[in-house]
Amino acid sequence: MTRKCSATLLMVFVLGTLSVFAGDSGSGSGHFINHNNLVEITELDDGSSSLVMHYSSVTLADDSSHPSADMAAECVGVMRTNADGSFGSGEGTCFGQTADGDTQSYWWKVDAGGTPACPDMCGSWGYFAGTGKFKGLQGTGTWQRTNLIGDLSWGTWKNSYSMP
Repeated sequence: MTRKCSATLLMVFVLGTLSVFAGDSGSGSGHFINHNNLVEITELDDGSSSLVMHYSSVTLADDSSHPSADMAAECVGVMRTNADGSFGSGEGTCFGQTADGDTQSYWWKVDAGGTPACPDMCGSWGYFAGTGKFKGLQGTGTWQRTNLIGDLSWGTWKNSYSMP
């Protein structure tokens, strides 16, 4: 192989690798696993409850080049239940960091729960900040919790994203 051909192949490889993040957009899907580290429950006068949660989360993407692939995060959230025990509302924030120190932050919200279309819990989420290779990361998506056992929960997610 000539030097010119080798240099061209190297340039194609480097540009292809950089496009995974810089100036990239796409969609993805995967799974999440959450572990509740601390849950504080407050019973309110009207019989409803407020749950303040601190939990750890791991996202796994079906495509290893997705920005959220193999991301570990620390999260906080608030859930509210109605006096009859039915779901009221919920929202929170997660702060993820890679081994290289790059960060991404995202919000989440519960949109439905305990319905025929969403037997457990379903919601929306979106990126709101990032540093390093995630600087400027934007995107929104949906999630569905499918299992809850003790302090563990897991489910699926999908989204679309863009990088400047």
